[in-house]
Amino acid sequence: MDLGDRIRDLRLARGLSQKQLAAPHYTGAHVSTIESGRRRPSDAALEHFAAKLGVGVDELRTGRSPSLRPSLELRLHEARVAISSGELERAGDAVAEVRDAARRHDVPVVEAKAEEITGLLCERRGEPEAALEHYERAERLLRCEPPTAVVDAVAGRARCLQALGDIRHAVYVLEAARDALERAGLVDPEAVARVDASLVDAYLDAGLAHDAERAAGRALELLPEVSDPLRLAQMHMNVARLLLHRGRPDDARRSLGRAEDLFRHLELKSETGAARLARGLVLSRQGHLADARVELERARIVFAESRDRSDEARALNELARVERLEGRVERARELLEAAIALVEDGDAPTLAWAHRELGAVLAGSNPVAAEKHLRTAVEVYERTEQHAELVTAYGALAELLRARGRVDAALDVYRTAVSVVST
Repeated sequence: MDLGDRIRDLRLARGLSQKQLAAPHYTGAHVSTIESGRRRPSDAALEHFAAKLGVGVDELRTGRSPSLRPSLELRLHEARVAISSGELERAGDAVAEVRDAARRHDVPVVEAKAEEITGLLCERRGEPEAALEHYERAERLLRCEPPTAVVDAVAGRARCLQALGDIRHAVYVLEAARDALERAGLVDPEAVARVDASLVDAYLDAGLAHDAERAAGRALELLPEVSDPLRLAQMHMNVARLLLHRGRPDDARRSLGRAEDLFRHLELKSETGAARLARGLVLSRQGHLADARVELERARIVFAESRDRSDEARALNELARVERLEGRVERARELLEAAIALVEDGDAPTLAWAHRELGAVLAGSNPVAAEKHLRTAVEVYERTEQHAELVTAYGALAELLRARGRVDAALDVYRTAVSVVST
């Protein structure tokens, strides 16, 4: 609807004639030419008509109510909470309505945010390729906005690339986003911290621990300047992973506790489960297996209820490790087979993790099947260029081959592992 149509519809809705709308400064004929589209009103005329019609000048010019954007953003937040609770269909319907309304009223920033939420919805459904398309669409909608506006879409795209096994590309897009922020000279601690926190995760997946430390250091320096609770929680989650990698489990647990409190305040159920999963992982690495099992079981239940397949598979993987260490290998096998079934079509790092752990579980009872699973893990780690994890998988495979008396084959695997390390 163009400006003339809006003026006419509002005039008729209020029972005014063209002459009444025009008085006292303009004529009815003047209003007629504007309503027919033959003439554009001056700024002064627009202010006059808006006052007579009881609307704001911007609303009359654009057709957008001042409350439109806040109301659409509120609905997107509600959809975000619904996704985290597993109400995927309801969230999908709500986001589609918001996206259509934003497109109809020409609010590209809100339309982009709707695409980002749709991307998250696809991630929850275990569809990283579909999610990737939505994040890319959000970036295109924001191409005329400053780089600070794009960071959530970029972080989502990087997550999808990691799930699809393209970890180097994920690192590249995050580094490019950070470079764009620096080139633009934009001082936005929350945007920079969002990118750096995502880089910590991507660097660690790529085996670039030194780069992860630098990114985490930058993020921690910005911590006092970040006020958005979601950004703070995301930072604490990713920094906790680095703290664990550094051998500082107690600090990691404190960071995860802060993240969980923030996620709970935001009513984000699945994200709260992710903090529990991470805490369970820290406890298991400290050898507190009973406490780890409690946290991991709680996380698994949250993920099952919220239909978060990838995180549920991660919880199953770590639970299986705990069961294996406590001697319950049959239970560990069941958990790992369930994890593989959840992510066999996506989330390559989690899938490789499950196959590697299953190889360890079966090594004593079924070495042939164990070798098959370890070789599958090696194949996925090679494809995703996760070199640190690849070396670990090679080591497990070589030990299995040596135990079976296949010394020459084991030596070949060791040599390959050494070449990966040296590279």
